[in-house]
Amino acid sequence: MKNVYLLLLSLLITLTPASQLLAEDGSTAIKRLAGQISELKLGFGDYFLGQTLTEQQKDTAKKNAIEKTIKGSYKFHDNGIFIIASVANDIIIGMYQENPTASQRDMKNMVGKLMMQFEEPTKMAHDKLIYWAFGKEGILSQELFDMAKSTDSEILATVKFSSDQPIRPTEKPKEGEDQKVEESAKPASIYVLSTSDQLSNIFLAQNK
Repeated sequence: MKNVYLLLLSLLITLTPASQLLAEDGSTAIKRLAGQISELKLGFGDYFLGQTLTEQQKDTAKKNAIEKTIKGSYKFHDNGIFIIASVANDIIIGMYQENPTASQRDMKNMVGKLMMQFEEPTKMAHDKLIYWAFGKEGILSQELFDMAKSTDSEILATVKFSSDQPIRPTEKPKEGEDQKVEESAKPASIYVLSTSDQLSNIFLAQNK
């Protein structure tokens, strides 16, 4: 959990240039962006990035509060989903799921579930990271993602799956030995994180 928290914090420390923030009030900008992002339905269970928490979800947040969080936010968990929301407007600014002792089958099931939910990923890196990047119209291709990375102007939000073990086994199992390979493989620490750099940047600028 510590590694996930540090990663989310690192995503929040690159501030949007002041000239961009001056063109639009911070509160207005965060609501506008959150509205666009929430339409993409990037999340888990009944929680989506950019969504404003319902009254029932806010009750859950009070019951399952987690003390350590980022300034101006509150953090809680609900059935294995960890959510970070803004104190000012209850907008979800980040969320993640994690499994520190995942088997190969757990990892395969998680990746399969993400692909069913978000379609084919935008990019895979080092056999331990999978990215789904989204613009206003939906998921971005790897070509558009690589072009947009320099400005982040087209990237509204990302979903990132990460594992400390290779997502694909280094040795292809022989026929009928899949289960044996899965059982003998070293457990992996995996997590999936849903965030928006644009949303996070404005949030952090408001909560210096």
